[in-house]
Amino acid sequence: MPFDMRFLRREHLRLRRDFARVLGGKCKAADAVLVVYTVRNYLTFSRIGISVSKRLGNSVKRHNVKRRIREAFRRSKADLPGGLDIVCVAKPAAATAGVDVAASLRKLIVKAARHCPMSETA
Repeated sequence: MPFDMRFLRREHLRLRRDFARVLGGKCKAADAVLVVYTVRNYLTFSRIGISVSKRLGNSVKRHNVKRRIREAFRRSKADLPGGLDIVCVAKPAAATAGVDVAASLRKLIVKAARHCPMSETA
């Protein structure tokens, strides 16, 4: 696998303060499957954090949804706008087997990034 196709450690949002900063921003897009929040990070790459509620089901279902979102981000990160911190919140429809999480994620990140001001502080 080419190096740029990996999901690198630096591309993960892990800290509570990072999640709070992104969720506190005004850049948001949603559909029936996902809610995506974005904020500028002023880096050359984007980072993603994934939140899946217990309402989606047991830990196996929740982890499956997280893997699908992570894989969708990994495969399409070259086509997405760079320099964003992204928090993706899964809705109950994301646990359904036939749902295209990848298409939803790509569409929502681009939509939310359009509404993100460039002058926001990191």
